[in-house]
Amino acid sequence: MSETDAFLIEGPRASRSVVDNLPVTVEALLGVATVKVGDLRRLSSGDCFTLDTLLGDPVELRLNGVTIASGELVTVGDNFGIRIKAVTQA
Repeated sequence: MSETDAFLIEGPRASRSVVDNLPVTVEALLGVATVKVGDLRRLSSGDCFTLDTLLGDPVELRLNGVTIASGELVTVGDNFGIRIKAVTQA
C-alpha cells in the first residue's frame, strides 16, 4: 500500500506518519564573534576565531530561522551536542 493509499484509508493519522518521516535541517546557534572586516578578508584554512560561548552555555536550536528549543552546549564523545532545556511553544 502506498502512502497516498494509506492516507485515503486511515486519514489524518497516516498524514502525520508521512510528516513525521520528513527530514528537516535544524541549526544550532553556538555563539557570536566580533571580527574586523580586514581580519575576515585574511582568513585562510586552519585559522580560528573564538566564539563567546563556553561548554554549558545556553544555545538556541532553530528550524528555518525560528527558535524551536534551547539547551546547553555539551560534549558527546569527540562531538558537540546540545542538551535540551526547553522547547519553545508555538
